[in-house]
Parts: sequence; C-alpha cells; structure tokens
Amino acid sequence: MTLCGAFVVISGLTTTVLAGQVGASEAAAIRVPTAVLSYQEGAAAAPTIPADPVDFWHGWKRAADVGVNGAEGNSENNSFRLGFTAERKASDMETKTGINYTYASTGGEKSTSRGEAFARNDWLFKDSPWGLFAQGKLEYDEFQAWDWRASFAVGPSYTFIKNDRTLLRGRLGLGGSRTWGDPDEDFRFEAMAGLDVEHKITERQKVYASVEYYPDLSDFPDYRAEAKAGWELLVDPESKLFLKVGLADRYDSNPGDGKKKNDFEYFATLSWVF
Repeated sequence: MTLCGAFVVISGLTTTVLAGQVGASEAAAIRVPTAVLSYQEGAAAAPTIPADPVDFWHGWKRAADVGVNGAEGNSENNSFRLGFTAERKASDMETKTGINYTYASTGGEKSTSRGEAFARNDWLFKDSPWGLFAQGKLEYDEFQAWDWRASFAVGPSYTFIKNDRTLLRGRLGLGGSRTWGDPDEDFRFEAMAGLDVEHKITERQKVYASVEYYPDLSDFPDYRAEAKAGWELLVDPESKLFLKVGLADRYDSNPGDGKKKNDFEYFATLSWVF
C-alpha cells in the first residue's frame, strides 16, 4: 500500500514544498515569491509607480491632434480642429498644458474662430490623497460677447481613487476671470469646483470626463460651467496613433445680449503621441 504526503513551509520571502512517497529518497523543492502567495482574490491591485523623470524637463508626453469638428449653439457648422498637448507625471507632481484652435466658414463667411491655451499643475503629497493645484486659461472667441478671456484658480485637491486603471480627483479653489472686447471688462472673483475621472477599459482604450463649475462671487448667482467627455483608442501601437472622439459644453448663465447660454461641441481627431 502506497502513502503520499505533502508538507508546505512558508517562511520569509520563499515557500518550500516537499513531497515524497514512502520508501523514496527524492525530495522536490520549489521556491515561490511571497508576492504571489499574498495575492487575495478580489483585492484591488496597487498602482504601479513609474520611476520619476530626472528633472522637470524630462518625462514629457506630447500629442498633436487634427480632425473634424461640429458645433451647435452660438454657431452651427462643420469645421476643422487643431491641437497640441504636453503632459508630465511624477510621484510628487503632474503637469498638463496645451493649445487648440477651431475654425470654420459657412457660405464663404467665417462662422467659427475659437482658440484656447491652458495649463494646470497638481502638487501631490506623499502617502496622502491631498494635494494642491494651480491652473490658468486664455480663451479667444469671435462669436461671444467678448473677444478674449483670461481665468485662473488655485486651491486644494483630493484624490478619491488612483490605481493602474482608474483616477478620480476633485478640486476646490478660488480665482477669477477678466474679459476684453465687451462693455464690461472688470475683473470678476470666482470660486471653482471641479471633478476629473479617467478609466482605462483595456490596454488600448480609455474614457475620460471632467466638469468645472465657476460661481461668480462678484455677481452671485451668475456662474459659468464647462464639461467634457471622450473616448480614446490606440489605433497603431508602433506609430502611437490614437483616435479620439469627444464632446464639450460651455455654459454661461449671463452670456450677453443675443448670445446663447450653451455652446455645445463634438469632435473626432487623430492624435500622434511622441
């Protein structure tokens, strides 16, 4: 009659499994990393922390976008869209900046001419969901009550979720805005509340959304708001070519005489990351 036995020993960083048969002189030993044994089914995977760039000028990911665009609101048309963004991520700081421009003509006449330049920096505290942010934006639009608008906001941020697939971060701040090219060019104090979410569906697909609310502290309850959402697909991993589809809405509770409160925009672009 044959008897089989197994003895498992877990110690330190290795596991040794000894198995044998009665009368046999051989013993097998297998070394297994503790990290494998400590995995628990259903537990959330900790985010992978990449090595920090050597300095602020390294580690940037840049993208150039070109595509078609549609708009409904103060102007209704088909148009083209150009854009450029640069993004850098480190364990203690995340920076994103960019510029985009949309132009269209209808019946031989210009119907859309809008540009935007923006920058945002998030300072992240080690081993804490809290952080600080500062952001600024410069906008140009020939079809608003104003021609130019500059705005900024600073304040704390809080990261609710951050792992290899999902990011959910909220922001609260104070700042202001000023317009040029309209009858009222005074500086206006504003508060700001924002929420950003990103989720990687697969290794080649990502969805994102954000919303920002700006109550006018100089003339409450007037406010403006911005929201956007989109989907990205990695079309060609070798050339780093992406397809981006999205929509955006800009709302102003007091847009000026003859102007609509909502400017809704949708777009599809090809993006080259380098």
